[in-house]
Amino acid sequence: MNPDDQTLATQVPGPQPNSKDAFAPSSSAIHTRGLLKDRGRFRLGPLDIELPTGQVLGLVGPNGSGKTTLIKLLLGMIASDAGETAVLGSSPGTVKEHVCAALDTDYLLPDWTVQQACAAVRRFYPRWNQVLAGELLEQFHIPVKAKVKELSRGETSKLKLLLALAPAPELLILDEPTSGLDPLAREEILRVIREFMLDESHSVLLSTHIPSDLSTIADSILVLREGSVAHQGPMDEFTESYFAVHGANSDLPAIQGHLIGTRTTASNFTAVVRADQTAGLPASVVVEQANVDDIVKALAVTTAQAAAPQGASK
Repeated sequence: MNPDDQTLATQVPGPQPNSKDAFAPSSSAIHTRGLLKDRGRFRLGPLDIELPTGQVLGLVGPNGSGKTTLIKLLLGMIASDAGETAVLGSSPGTVKEHVCAALDTDYLLPDWTVQQACAAVRRFYPRWNQVLAGELLEQFHIPVKAKVKELSRGETSKLKLLLALAPAPELLILDEPTSGLDPLAREEILRVIREFMLDESHSVLLSTHIPSDLSTIADSILVLREGSVAHQGPMDEFTESYFAVHGANSDLPAIQGHLIGTRTTASNFTAVVRADQTAGLPASVVVEQANVDDIVKALAVTTAQAAAPQGASK
């Protein structure tokens, strides 16, 4: 550990990593029934979500699908209009000591040094694990005397993750933690999340625009589109539930009703189809195994895009 990191790691004695408190964990990290938020021009829900303790739920969907609104509801930043919501068995925002988030917004003061950012966040979390904070600073190669505004995008993402992990939460809510990062930096962040999940009392809600990140880390997946659920279920069944379909536009009239998320060029189309619908497709189209990215892209096609004339969507 370099001298700057050592200064931060020993600045104030923190609680031990295995310290106990009176918090009694719930069997579900997140539970919603009929969760609804109506913002006039946009309506989220009703949503029924269950994230069992000890699991990772991947949250995907295009911009404007409701991912950020859902995260704000779960954190207690905004109130729902209907339905029930429990986070670690309590109302959203009431167990802040046990729920931490790394959001895809600029909420760290730009003139703070890394050391000041850690000290500011630490004040609110009595369970803060200073040993872990020091280890992550060293692992992420984040200079503690650098100002937040001087950090690269990757360093900022890693700092946000550190500030969400060091408080020793039970539930970690991550909003685009790997967005804009190179493959090595993305894998490093995913590896840290996997290490967090080695504790069976931990749970993660991971929102991402990179569906492939979920393949090796998520237990279940929730795909949102225009505020509603496009798909919800176990991650290991996701790619088994759909197939990719490619063909000529001349084939579309006969099979359009079977397809999901059709996208066309001047002469060809791509889409996905549910596994139980493949038997009705003609031999002239190509049917092959779909990957996570293919499926999410197809499920994310909006009502307006689906209704667009052929050739309008590339």
